[in-house]
Amino acid sequence: MDYELIFYVSGGILAASAVVVTFLGLRLERFPGRAGPLVVLWFVVFVGLSSTFGVLHSQHEEEHREHEAGLPHAAEEAEEIEEEAE
Repeated sequence: MDYELIFYVSGGILAASAVVVTFLGLRLERFPGRAGPLVVLWFVVFVGLSSTFGVLHSQHEEEHREHEAGLPHAAEEAEEIEEEAE
């Protein structure tokens, strides 16, 4: 699995969970009751997954775009030009 897929799946589960918990909270007088810690843990896990894999995916995309643009080589060429100028 790649970072993008995990990011989108965990983000989708997080969004759907927020809608379900909101609906239950508005309909049930005693929600979440004893299930409160479980609900909090659920959201902590999926917020952590979404944010972690969002960052990893963006770093991977940045490296991929730099490689496509040839930016690593441009930095090496700039250093060579500076050395020649001295």
